[in-house]
Parts: sequence; structure tokens; C-alpha cells
Amino acid sequence: MINVLIIIFGVIGNFIVYLSFGSLITGIGKGGKASQTKDTVRTLLVSAVLGFFFYYFLFFFVCVPPMAYYRPLSMLTKIWVPIVVAVILISAFLNGRRWMVQVKGVFDTVRREKAAAAVLLIIVAIQIFLVSCTYNFTLDAAYYVANVATSVDTNMMNVYDPFTGAWQDHYEMRYFFATYSMQDSVVCQLTGIPALIWTKSVMAITIILLTNIIYILIARELFDRPVSVIVMVVCMFVVNMTFTTIYTSSMFLITRTYEGKAIVGNLALMTVFYLFMRMNDGSGYSYLKQWLMLFIVCFGATTISSSANMLIPVELTVLFVPLIIRRKIWKQLTGYVTCVIPGLAFALVFVLYVKGYFVLYTFPK
Repeated sequence: MINVLIIIFGVIGNFIVYLSFGSLITGIGKGGKASQTKDTVRTLLVSAVLGFFFYYFLFFFVCVPPMAYYRPLSMLTKIWVPIVVAVILISAFLNGRRWMVQVKGVFDTVRREKAAAAVLLIIVAIQIFLVSCTYNFTLDAAYYVANVATSVDTNMMNVYDPFTGAWQDHYEMRYFFATYSMQDSVVCQLTGIPALIWTKSVMAITIILLTNIIYILIARELFDRPVSVIVMVVCMFVVNMTFTTIYTSSMFLITRTYEGKAIVGNLALMTVFYLFMRMNDGSGYSYLKQWLMLFIVCFGATTISSSANMLIPVELTVLFVPLIIRRKIWKQLTGYVTCVIPGLAFALVFVLYVKGYFVLYTFPK
């Protein structure tokens, strides 16, 4: 029972943090007035999803310097926690009334569409049960949990091999810039929550909820009727439940939910696609704000998994280059290039590391 309460409050805490971070971006400029219109629900959902990536975007810049200089995990915790608290307080001060209006909008929508809300609740509940209660035995899944537990137990970051406990004389670049698991280590060290519970249950449920939120946002862009939105979400549920026999995004989402690849292959790619839809139909936020949001998502994704270094630039090219050419809005090339740079830069660094051009040792500096 205690573990269940930990999971529930952990998920709620995650969404409070993500909403606080995301609202600092969505509350800028004209987009901040969305809470006074019919778009209150959309603004709240977008803030939560965007806040997830903005959180890891900022965490990256706080995590890498202490890790590169062989500093303990506790130092990172002492630096990062005050930043998170400050962001929550500032965001609550700036957006508190807006949140109340947006949450009220969500409850009003649920009351109007009780049947659709019930179907959605059942679908999400099934997914939550599957990802949090089923057995996961993959090697990569074990690595994520072991890396968090090893970092907490040794009070160091990516220094010891999670499988053997042996000291590594240099940082593996594949994981050095993917600071997603180090954030889990910070939370586990701060709260005392076991690594398995936090990664396998809290983060897995969080990712399932965020992924379904982005499904809803995309469906709302495509359809006006609530029943059509629910039909699309149900179809996505069926696809994710059945397309799990080979290496697909659905397989990662359902069986390896808390891994970085699952987050990039489902949440990150779909969020980029959603922002593309908003920009394609000319709706949503201002030009600069749209590209700022897209950059945060793209950079944040690269800090979650190195797989984003290839996937995100490819998706951006497939979606936005034709859009820019078709509309002849050449100034958007600047935004496109800016969003592509993080993934390509990290990919280049990894290639240079593999080829032996440089190495970062774990010796004290």
C-alpha cells in the first residue's frame, strides 16, 4: 500500500513540476491569454508536455558540468533541487490563476462528455496497469534501473558499470549526454524512493499519461467532435497493444516504457508532429514562440536518449523542409537549422569519441 501511495504522489508531483516548467513558456506573449478562451484545456495539456522537455532541457546544463568534473551526485542534487523549487514558486505566482481556469475547463469538459471521458479513463487505466505491473526482463531495462541504483549507492554519476559495479576509467559518450537517468538518480537520492519503483512505475506511468495527452492534442487538431477524438485514441490504443512483436515504437511504449528510446520514439516524435500541425495550419502561437517550443522539445529529446540524435533531425527535415519550400517562408530555415543542430552536434561528438579523437576520463579533476 505504501508503494502505491508513493507511485500516486510521484506521478502527481511529476505533473506539477512539468506544468510549472511548461507554463513559463506557454504563458509568454499572446499564448498566455489562451486560458481566457475555449482553448483552456489545450493550453494546460500543451504546458504539461512541453514542461517535460523543458525540465530535461534545463537539467542537462546543470548535470553535465559536475559529472564531467567527477563531482558526486549529492552536489548535483543540492544544485538542482533549489532550481526546481524556484521555478515552481515563480510559475505558480505568474500562472496560478491561469491554472485554476484551465483545470476548471478540464472538469467542465469531462462533465459535458462523460461517456468519452469514461472510455478514455478505461483505456489509460489498462495501459497504466500493463506498464507498472507486468514483468520486464530486457537487458536495456535492467541497465536503466541499475544505473540509477548504482549512482545513488555510490553517490557518483555514470562512473561505475551498472551491471558489474566495476569502476570505468572514462565516460561512455552514448550515455554521458543522455542525462535522463541521472535525474531519476537525483529524485531517488532526495526522496529515498527505490530506483525500481521510481523508474518502473512512476516514470512509466508518467510517460503513458503524457503520450496519451499528445494523442488527444493531435486528435483535437484533426477532429471537432469529441467522439472522433476518442475513436482516434482508441485506435492508437489498439495499435500499441498489437504492434509489439517486433522493434516498433509501440513495443517500446508498452514493454519498455521508462527507457529513453520509448520516450523519444513515442512522446518526442509525436510532440514534434503536433507542433508541425499547428504551424502548418497557421494556428497557435507566434512565429518565435512556435520555434522556441520546437527547439526545447528537440534539445530536450536529445538529453533523454542518444537515439534522438538521428530521429529528430530526420523528422524535422521530412516535415518542415517541404513546408518551408511550399510556403516560401525562407526565414523559417533559421528555425529549422537551429532545431536540427543539437542532434547533429551530439551525433558528431559521439562519432569523434568512437573514432578515438577524444575521451573524458573519470579521474578527479
